[in-house]
Amino acid sequence: MTDLMFQDQIHDLVRTAYRRIPSGAGRAMAARLYTEDELALVPEAAVDWSLGVGNPVRHAGLARGEVVVDLGCGGGIDTVLAARQVGPTGRVVGVDMLETMCERTRAAVEEAGVADRCEVVQGEMEDLPLPDGCADVVVSNGVVNLSPRKSRALTEAARVLRPGGRFCVSDLTVDQELPPEVLSSGAAWAGCVAGALSEDVFRRKLARSGLEDVQMAQRIPFSLDDVALYPLFTTEVLELMRRLLPEDARDEIATSLIVHARRRRD
Repeated sequence: MTDLMFQDQIHDLVRTAYRRIPSGAGRAMAARLYTEDELALVPEAAVDWSLGVGNPVRHAGLARGEVVVDLGCGGGIDTVLAARQVGPTGRVVGVDMLETMCERTRAAVEEAGVADRCEVVQGEMEDLPLPDGCADVVVSNGVVNLSPRKSRALTEAARVLRPGGRFCVSDLTVDQELPPEVLSSGAAWAGCVAGALSEDVFRRKLARSGLEDVQMAQRIPFSLDDVALYPLFTTEVLELMRRLLPEDARDEIATSLIVHARRRRD
């Protein structure tokens, strides 16, 4: 899918959109992606700020003592869940491009009682402020599609993994060609739809970034009504999508999936 805006413009649009939203998708969407037992382990404020599109921590196979990097930690829901799984001997590093989101994650891990095993740093996924090979696992939730430089972001994720380290993310894919008016919408970019890749393109970018054993699973369709729950989508862009997309296309605008991969050992 061809980018219809310049990279710096996309970054600015995404930052602005995330700064302006008053809350996340909240419990209505979180309950679709997480079990009640999982949500009970997370502070209510983190649930309110849930903006993910899946549940990568559940599928990452985390073990006690592992080091996890959570790209785009946002409100902190996945950072908290990962910290509980790796235990007091493990470590979770949350990374977000916005300091306000970093502050929300810090508050969440503090309230959850796992701050002793967590660190939250501000940074961009295309230039992670982390050393080579520092993590056993990289997770993210609806974040890769925010990047106008996805190949660079995936290469950075591979760089911070140790050889053989695991990559487990949830993100949206789009197989239909969206109208240009939607592709050039900042709200659609911030909501991960305009920047979404097809599964085939995603696979190729993963392979070129140094990741292998790619597996894609747990496909969840997202309709227009589903994406409307995210405050990132403005009334204007939702009306635009209703007007321009055929009725059958509105039932599955995008598909959320879990992507597994490993960093090459050589």
